[in-house]
Amino acid sequence: MHKLKETTLKIFDNIFNKKDNKSEFEKAFSDLKRMGEIVPSAKRTYELLGNLNFDTKDEDSEELITEFNKIKYGSNTNSFFYFYFPIVTHILYYKPQFEKEILKYLIGPNFANGTTETIEMIPLIIGAMNFKLKENVNYLTKESKEWIINELPKLEEQVEREIQVCWKELDE
Repeated sequence: MHKLKETTLKIFDNIFNKKDNKSEFEKAFSDLKRMGEIVPSAKRTYELLGNLNFDTKDEDSEELITEFNKIKYGSNTNSFFYFYFPIVTHILYYKPQFEKEILKYLIGPNFANGTTETIEMIPLIIGAMNFKLKENVNYLTKESKEWIINELPKLEEQVEREIQVCWKELDE
């Protein structure tokens, strides 16, 4: 009997948390959803992002990355960074294997703004999270915050690789 009660509570907890997560998701990705009204790849990215979890099939994850990469957000470097920031971090929370394909969306604009050292880049990104969350508590999902706080600091080599790519592109 105790097991049944415990299982029932877990089911209810999952149901209620999913509802809360959905509203959190909708708030965090409202800009992407709006963009999806005119940009088909943004609409598809929003849909796929909404279904993303640890169990998402590889084909669906790869489609998400393909659609995400099709979005061409034209703006200044700060707006570019802040548009992609919640999307990239949410994806990397669930699918860290895509780091090589999408980390550039966080590093490139900050490099363009003058941050060229790994030792500066990671704290800058963490600071950007804090800045945006003070401005809008719904800017990031809890998954994004978790990834930024716990995983990003471990990616010094990957951040350095992206900085070197930026230097190489600058030299060309």
